[in-house]
Amino acid sequence: MRAAPPVEAALGSGRAERMLITLLHGLAGALLAVWSALHAEWPVGGLVLAAALMAALLAGMGAMLARRTLPVSPGQLRWDGQTWSMVAAAGVQPLQRLVVALDLGIWVLLRLHPVHGRTAWRVSGAGSARTAWHGLRLALAAHAGAANSADGGGRP
Repeated sequence: MRAAPPVEAALGSGRAERMLITLLHGLAGALLAVWSALHAEWPVGGLVLAAALMAALLAGMGAMLARRTLPVSPGQLRWDGQTWSMVAAAGVQPLQRLVVALDLGIWVLLRLHPVHGRTAWRVSGAGSARTAWHGLRLALAAHAGAANSADGGGRP
């Protein structure tokens, strides 16, 4: 397989994804409370109150989880022809491995394994990467998944 050309693409802000995570947690909390209240045969007033409280609690937990998982300032993803790296405000962070966790054609969920530090989740899409989207998709298809070798190369 041919190597993909170098590319640098903007990662998405993750705002819509954070909102979706928060909404789904809130919905799960409301449904859990309604099911529990109906099972316990509570009056309607107690059912509504329990659903509202549980939805607010789980939506808050979902918002905290979403903010921790998908930071607001995502940065840029760079493929230099041999290795992946993430460019952020703190500087360039080399990646040991990059995995495409979910690919929806116009949007991808990426799991980044930096050489030093914790695994990070980022999103990218045709809207955030703009003209670099095609090049990023080529590089992801050809070089994502395999760990970088010790000499800095792509696939072993």
